[in-house]
Amino acid sequence: MVTNSVDRYVLGTHPRIKVTTIDTEGVTFIPSEIRLSVKAPDGTITTYSGADLTTASGYQYIIFAPQTVGWYQYESWVKDGNGLEDAATKGFEVYDLVYQD
Repeated sequence: MVTNSVDRYVLGTHPRIKVTTIDTEGVTFIPSEIRLSVKAPDGTITTYSGADLTTASGYQYIIFAPQTVGWYQYESWVKDGNGLEDAATKGFEVYDLVYQD
């Protein structure tokens, strides 16, 4: 599914960044390896993997605390038990309700 809406969060909130893996039959699964890299507006990249992510029903996630306004981009990478790999890139905007430009 493709959407044209941009995820936006107010500075000070803590968005949940989710990684959902789905096999070729449409069934969700927890991958054997996972990595999630978040790129901040200043170019700093922080990578989370394994136990850094919380496992929920059919997906894994982190609670992220953006430190500044701007565009954040993240890439998830997963590997299943058969050695198959997949990656996806998404992003979101953080804005300030009080000090708007």
